[in-house]
Amino acid sequence: MIITFRVMVLNNCTGCGICWTICPKGVLVGKLKDKAMVVSEGQCMGCFSCQYNCPYNAIIVQVKVAEGRQ
Repeated sequence: MIITFRVMVLNNCTGCGICWTICPKGVLVGKLKDKAMVVSEGQCMGCFSCQYNCPYNAIIVQVKVAEGRQ
C-alpha cells in the first residue's frame, strides 16, 4: 500500500503565513498577504499541521491510498 498526500490551498487563503511557517517539510511557500502555494507536495508527511492551524480553513490535506509496494 502506498500512501501519499494532496495539499490544496483554497481561494479564501489570506496569506497570513501560518501554514508555510509551521510546515516541517516546506511543502507550502508564500509572501505575506499573497495566497500560499504548494511547491513540494511529494514531501508532505501528512502531519496536517497546516490544515489544523489555518484560521481560515483554507488548507485541505487529502490522504490518497494506492495498492502496490512502496
